[in-house]
Amino acid sequence: MDVFAITNKRIIMKTSLTAWRTLELNLSKVESVLVNQTVVGRILGFGDVVIIGTGGTRETFIDIRKPAIFRKKFQETI
Repeated sequence: MDVFAITNKRIIMKTSLTAWRTLELNLSKVESVLVNQTVVGRILGFGDVVIIGTGGTRETFIDIRKPAIFRKKFQETI
């Protein structure tokens, strides 16, 4: 089960295969949210989300369903 949330103060991402991987980052510390999708990923609706924060923090979450919607919601929030 994966959990993704954008509040008015932070981004929260939790992914799990066998153990939880969590990222909580204040919105003021986020420089950009990138989406990487292959052609097959676009057709099937999945891709990678890369969160780049201040100070060079870079977190990549792979095979996320509807990554462009996540990025759009982030952009609407800030």
